[in-house]
Amino acid sequence: MNTLRERLKFKRLELGLTQSALAERVSLKQQSIQLIEAGKTLQPRCILGLARALKCDPNWLIFGDESNQQTKD
Repeated sequence: MNTLRERLKFKRLELGLTQSALAERVSLKQQSIQLIEAGKTLQPRCILGLARALKCDPNWLIFGDESNQQTKD
């Protein structure tokens, strides 16, 4: 997984979330998640909220640092 969009979609699917469910957790519209996953939004302002909702490290989500994929609950 080389891009933010790939990592976001991977984690969303891994957690069994729809785009709408993830958007609701982050207080976004489903279309915002769709744009990120389509690669049209490259630097979303809600990255911390997305990482929290996806239970992953924001650095992994942004940069793909494999050592930081999971956050501690």
